[in-house]
Amino acid sequence: MEDSFFKNLLHNADNFTITSTGQEIAKGYKPDVVLQNDEEYIIMECDTGSTRKGFVGGMIKAAKYLTGDKRGIAIFVIKEKKNTTVKQIHAHLIPYFEWIQPITNLNAVYIISTDEYCSLTSPLKLLDEIFVQQAKVIKR
Repeated sequence: MEDSFFKNLLHNADNFTITSTGQEIAKGYKPDVVLQNDEEYIIMECDTGSTRKGFVGGMIKAAKYLTGDKRGIAIFVIKEKKNTTVKQIHAHLIPYFEWIQPITNLNAVYIISTDEYCSLTSPLKLLDEIFVQQAKVIKR
């Protein structure tokens, strides 16, 4: 999925509005899409790469941003490949997610394939029943 296509999708979640599509929200941090409701955030990244360290880095950046009064979740929408499946990335992130918990307000990480999230041009509603069924999640 092209970066610009992903950023222009109508991502939606109850009571959240899109506040950023690739803009810098903190020094050196430009997630693909950010939705916000007061101090609650949904940080989204669409990744077509296959390096596991890229997903760890994305999660760490979200965790660093979600401190103080900010809290929320991260969602990785990934193009699955032979060595980069939703199941593999989910398993890879678990120990890092557990390790950062004492210093962050990142409450969950969802990993979903591009095909499951956006089969045509309309993405799933974030955090609704179908989205949760299709995604793998790591939670506190």
